[in-house]
Amino acid sequence: MTQKQEYWITDADGAKALVVGADERDRWRVHGWTEAGAPAGLDRVWLQHEETGGRQLFAAEAAPTWSALGWHPAAPPEPVDLTRDPQFVDQPAVPAEPKLAAAPAAEAPKTRTATQEK
Repeated sequence: MTQKQEYWITDADGAKALVVGADERDRWRVHGWTEAGAPAGLDRVWLQHEETGGRQLFAAEAAPTWSALGWHPAAPPEPVDLTRDPQFVDQPAVPAEPKLAAAPAAEAPKTRTATQEK
């Protein structure tokens, strides 16, 4: 069995990530990533921690140091689909609870006029 080829990809901001296989590389093209050369110097690189699964951008020249702590080049985090996020999508209307009928207003006390008293 042959190993899949690794590809460096970059986004519009210049952050780079490592993906494995042409299918994965092509999947990220839809999200605006393009194939790029290996990162160097101050290029920002996505690294993923082997135990926690956390991802973070690091400077490429610092990646070897972080590698000793369990961080390795990886694909970028999955993009957020705002069309499915309940915080941003209209939710179905919740039926309002029926309001209680208002109590009738108290009548003002009747006063007698001078002609009624006689």
